Amino acid sequence: MGRNLVAGVLAAATLTLAACAQHPATAPMAGNLAPHTSDHVVPGPVTPVSDLPPCGDIASAATPPDCYLQSHDAAGLTFEVRHRGTGQQGSVAITVLDPVGAQLQTFTEQAVGTTEPRLRDLDNDGRDELIIPIMLASANTRYVIYHAGGDGQLRRAGELAGIGIDTSAAGYTVVTARDSYELWNIEFWTFDAEKLQPLVTAEVRLLDDGTGHVGGSECTVIDSGGLNRTGLTPDQATGQFCAEPTVLRVRR
Repeated sequence: MGRNLVAGVLAAATLTLAACAQHPATAPMAGNLAPHTSDHVVPGPVTPVSDLPPCGDIASAATPPDCYLQSHDAAGLTFEVRHRGTGQQGSVAITVLDPVGAQLQTFTEQAVGTTEPRLRDLDNDGRDELIIPIMLASANTRYVIYHAGGDGQLRRAGELAGIGIDTSAAGYTVVTARDSYELWNIEFWTFDAEKLQPLVTAEVRLLDDGTGHVGGSECTVIDSGGLNRTGLTPDQATGQFCAEPTVLRVRR
């Protein structure tokens, strides 16, 4: 039963960017994170403004080729991705272009490995965030998140670490991190003043049935510094966050 539970969790995270211990290469991020798709689609076709090829699944390359990501939100931005170096010593430079090809911004991140950046609206505000994996580990991956502010400029909002990133119905950013075989931490974050701020963490502990197999789970919600932002009491937070779909995928 224990093996079936872990397999179910990994299957549910079929769109996870990070690798887990059983899959040391890479796996896609939780949720819809195809290289150039989004939940907020602009009517009509998008004409590429970059001469680079579209980004794809190139995790096997020592140095990924340069490519572009296309947002499909109302801004319609293009993100040119250029790599330097190899493996964990590699860096990535991002150039942001407007819909007619004018350069808006550039920024660089180090230690990016071979996993491509992705675009996704993590807070349901209608604008895609840029998600850059910057360090691969045996279980969890560290991500840099760039968030679009009120002026339309993308700024480094902070870093998250886990095996997958998802979005809750309430617009919270949800990060699933594996602490050990029997302990998972599902963190809930929000954007405030264009910075990522932690809210609560749902700790899910898998229980041994006495025969070395999983016989259930316990879920506890811990204040990560933002419980007051939710307007919930500790008991209400436990009831709500332990019932979140991302948490239930781990508990089952």
